[in-house]
Parts: sequence; C-alpha cells; structure tokens
Amino acid sequence: MKAFMTTGSYELLKKIAEKHRNLQFIYMQGTGGTLAYYEDEGNSVFSSGRDFEILLTKGEIKKEGFVAMNNIPVMEEGQPVFEEQFRQRQENIESAAGFQAFRLLKPCSGHTYIVLTQWNSAKDFEDWKASPQFKAAHDKQIIKKPAYFADEPFLGTYHMVKEENTD
Repeated sequence: MKAFMTTGSYELLKKIAEKHRNLQFIYMQGTGGTLAYYEDEGNSVFSSGRDFEILLTKGEIKKEGFVAMNNIPVMEEGQPVFEEQFRQRQENIESAAGFQAFRLLKPCSGHTYIVLTQWNSAKDFEDWKASPQFKAAHDKQIIKKPAYFADEPFLGTYHMVKEENTD
C-alpha cells in the first residue's frame, strides 16, 4: 500500500478529487496551506507531490482530528536500522487517550520518512508527548541524535478540513 500527498489550494485539490471519486481523499490545513492525502495500491493522481510506501499502520485515518507529521531525513545506509527500530518499538500508542491513527511512511524518492500520527485534538497529542510512554520511547534519541539522520527532523501539524457536502 502507498500513501500520496500534495499541497495546494483547497479548491484546486477538490477539483482533483472530483476527477477521482474512487479514491478517499483527506484534507488537512497547516501553516503551509492545505494538504491532500490518500492511500491506494496504484500510482499517484497528483502531477506533483510526494509518494510513500506505508511500512507500518495502526488505526484508521479519520476525516476529523489533529495530525502531527514528524519528517525524519535518514541516510540511505541507515534506513534498514531506522525501519527495524520502529518495528521493534513497543510504545503502545494505541492506548493513548485521543489516539486515532499511525503511519510510518517511507519515501519512494528522497530520504525523508514521515511518522504520521492522528489524534482527536492537539491537546491529546501534547498529552501523549508528555506521557511516560513517549519519554521512554524517545529518551535515547533526545540524548544523542542517531548517526543515520541526514538532517534535523522537523514537525508539521495539521487540523483536518471539515468537508462540505456538495451532494
């Protein structure tokens, strides 16, 4: 399964979705504008955007909520180690209050992975970051940046766009 995303105006992104009614687009609003996201087995319908292989999945992405995307640049030689560390992690994120979904996305081109988490609210995400479970899973990385990071990770946050019914 793959994930596809692109940014643009909400109106433009809705026009793309109208041409591809068989796909389930989800829209998110962040500081950089509107982002359209969908998951599918096929090829991207976006003329520009980013394509990812979905490596790990928990929960279903909903059309309401808050999304945090941790963008993590990983050097090619470190990618197997990075992926294995995620596979072995036992964060129990599903039991966190307000948790909705998780995706580990591997870029089809480039080297920036995305760790996508979706929450009922921004407060639920902040509560998770303050939890003992989060600290235990991330303490080693906070002390020393892993050698396989190609650059500093950065976080993007989004609120889901409530779609208007046009039917």
